[in-house]
Amino acid sequence: MQTTSHFVWIEMNPKLFSDIFVNVYKYLKENDILESVNIQNPLSSHITLYYLEKDLWDPDKDNVRNNISVLDVSNDIYLTWINYFFRWENKFVLYFTTQTEMPLKDYRDTLHKKYNRVDVEDNSFEFSPHITFLRILDAEVFENHRINIESIIFGEIKKLNDTNISSKQVWLYAVNSTFREEIQIKI
Repeated sequence: MQTTSHFVWIEMNPKLFSDIFVNVYKYLKENDILESVNIQNPLSSHITLYYLEKDLWDPDKDNVRNNISVLDVSNDIYLTWINYFFRWENKFVLYFTTQTEMPLKDYRDTLHKKYNRVDVEDNSFEFSPHITFLRILDAEVFENHRINIESIIFGEIKKLNDTNISSKQVWLYAVNSTFREEIQIKI
């Protein structure tokens, strides 16, 4: 597989997210605005802990897998709400906020201290444990439909109230971001 990057992430249970993805997709299709967003691959919902470069040697992959295998990801994770990351003044990414007892920031900081991938841009941002839902490609079109999309999402989030969404697994993934929904393969 052509790889554009590697991530360390905690896997979420995709079954629990399926209705959110399907109902928002239906709305986007019915309103002919599918091209205004790029929906995350519904089979790979996750919280990213750390980003790594595209070229990792097998010994480096083994090292990362060994180091993440000691992370305790046995606590539950709960979906709490949604929020946005902005690019300039425009909403750029719609994501799910989460709540957990796990020290995710400590895990991220430990990985950053160990691997120090400062050349990977996403590692320079403040760590915010989240689950990406979609990227907004056309902010104006999205804004015209935002309230309806959010309403669909809020209705589905309420159904998951007090439901653990985590598969309680942490993995190293190879990613190909050139495909629209991203191809993400556990390695």
